[in-house]
Amino acid sequence: MNRLRNTALLAVLWLLAACASQVVEPDATSRSKPAVKALEGFSVDLSEQAKAQLANGAVFDRNALSRELELALKQKGLIASDGDLRLKVVVTDVRVRGTFNAVMWGFMAGDDHLNGDTVLLSKEGDEPVYEFKVKTSYSLGGLAGGQDATRMGWLYTEFSNKIADKLVALRDTSK
Repeated sequence: MNRLRNTALLAVLWLLAACASQVVEPDATSRSKPAVKALEGFSVDLSEQAKAQLANGAVFDRNALSRELELALKQKGLIASDGDLRLKVVVTDVRVRGTFNAVMWGFMAGDDHLNGDTVLLSKEGDEPVYEFKVKTSYSLGGLAGGQDATRMGWLYTEFSNKIADKLVALRDTSK
């Protein structure tokens, strides 16, 4: 019985450690947080480092990330034609394991990750109003982590949800 319990505990801990995401605010204490009502629009770009990483043939679809971000923002009521800010997302770091490595080696082959900088811009003038970073990673292996679509879909969704959740927090604290 103890052996089964210990095995179950290890399995749960492994699953909890396999996927992670976080929002990092570089100067959280020194910068004032803007009052966010809604976004007029958003863009998703790639940094030079991300472009270089993708030159190796990594599976990444900027359009899929844009669609997922749009869905997350709309679900939270963050997009409006009369929005007060614009959002610029710059993907800075992308890593996608090969399917074989993800299936056979799982977390021992490293993780898949999607990291980026998020900048709120003033509607006029393109001046940065607020910035934060989003980091997501996925380390599952075997059948759960072997499909590129599964891994990348989770990264796109989690990355987008973290951005939307942070914007909701900024909106709600300004009320």
